[in-house]
Amino acid sequence: MNLIKKRILITAGEPASISSEITIKAIKKLKKESNSELILITDPSLIKYELKNLNQLAELNILDKKLNFKDYKKDFINIIPIKLNEITIPGILNKKNSDFVLKSIKKSVDFLLQKKANAVVTNPINKFIMKSSNFKFNGHTEYLGHLSKFNKKPIMMLESEKLRVVPLTTHIPISSVSKKINTKMIIEKINILNNELINIYKIKNPKIYISGLNPHSGDGGKIGKEELTLIYPAIRKLKKLGLNVKGPFPGDTLFQKHKIKEYDVAVCMYHDQALIPIKTLYSGNIINTTLGLDFIRTSPDHGTALDIAGMKKANPNSLILAIKKAEDLIHKKYVK
Repeated sequence: MNLIKKRILITAGEPASISSEITIKAIKKLKKESNSELILITDPSLIKYELKNLNQLAELNILDKKLNFKDYKKDFINIIPIKLNEITIPGILNKKNSDFVLKSIKKSVDFLLQKKANAVVTNPINKFIMKSSNFKFNGHTEYLGHLSKFNKKPIMMLESEKLRVVPLTTHIPISSVSKKINTKMIIEKINILNNELINIYKIKNPKIYISGLNPHSGDGGKIGKEELTLIYPAIRKLKKLGLNVKGPFPGDTLFQKHKIKEYDVAVCMYHDQALIPIKTLYSGNIINTTLGLDFIRTSPDHGTALDIAGMKKANPNSLILAIKKAEDLIHKKYVK
C-alpha cells in the first residue's frame, strides 16, 4: 500500500468534555502544516456549538459515507455525522450519550478495517460514565483490542520526544497487579512491543529496559519474590530469543536523566509506575499510542477535563502531537 494522501479519523470522545474544543483548535493549527485528510466522526451540532463558543468561523462539510470520502473538501471541517442521543451540557456527563461515544469509535475502526482510512486519533472518554452504561472494558485500549480483527493484544505506550513507557498492566487495582503478572504474559507483551518498534517505528534493535515490581526490585527476594520467580525468568527467555532487554531495574532509578538516554522504551509492571514519571517530566507533550492492533491508533495523553469544558481554556497540543504521530506512523508503515 503506497500512500500519498493520509486519511486520519478523529473520534468524538466524551461529548460533555473538551474534545470538540481541542479538535477545532487542532484542525485550525494543522491546516497549514498537514497534508492529511482529517475527518471527524461526531455530531455536527457539537462542532457548531463549540465554534460559536470559541467565536470562530469555519465551514462544515458533511460527508456521505457511501461516497468513500470522495466528497472531502480541503479547508473545511469534514464530518461523518452521528447523532447524539440527548443534547449535552459542557462539563455534565450523561450516560444516555454513551452509545454515541462507542458508535464513533466503532465506526472509525470499521473504516480502518475496510482499508478506507489509515489511522484513528481518539479523543478522551470518561470510563466511569461508560461503565454505568454496561461498558465492559477497563478502558479505551482494551475496547480497541476487542474491535481489532486479527491482532487483539493491545499494548499501551506513552511517548514524548525523549521517553517512551509501557505499562504491562493498565486499568486494574494495584492489589491485582501481582496476580495479573506472569512470565508468559511478560514475554508475550514484550515480544509484541519489540516487533512493533522494529516494523512500525523502524528501530533496528530496540533497547528495552524492564522494571521490577517491588521496591529495590525485591532486594534479592527480601521485599518480594516476583522478580526472582516471574521477571528474571522472562528476561532470560527474551534474551535467548535475541531481544535486547535488560532488568529488572528498581522503579526509583529507571527514570533518572542519564538512564533515560540508554534505552528506547521502559517497560513497567503497572500503570502508575510508568505514567507518573513521563507525565511529571513531559506533561502536555505526550502521546498515547496503542501497539499490537490491526491499525494505527494514537490519542492525547490527558482525560476529559470536565472542569474546564466550555470555558475556552483547553490546550490542544497533545491532540496535535497525536495527529502528527499518526501521520508519521502511517508514513513509516505504508510508504516504502
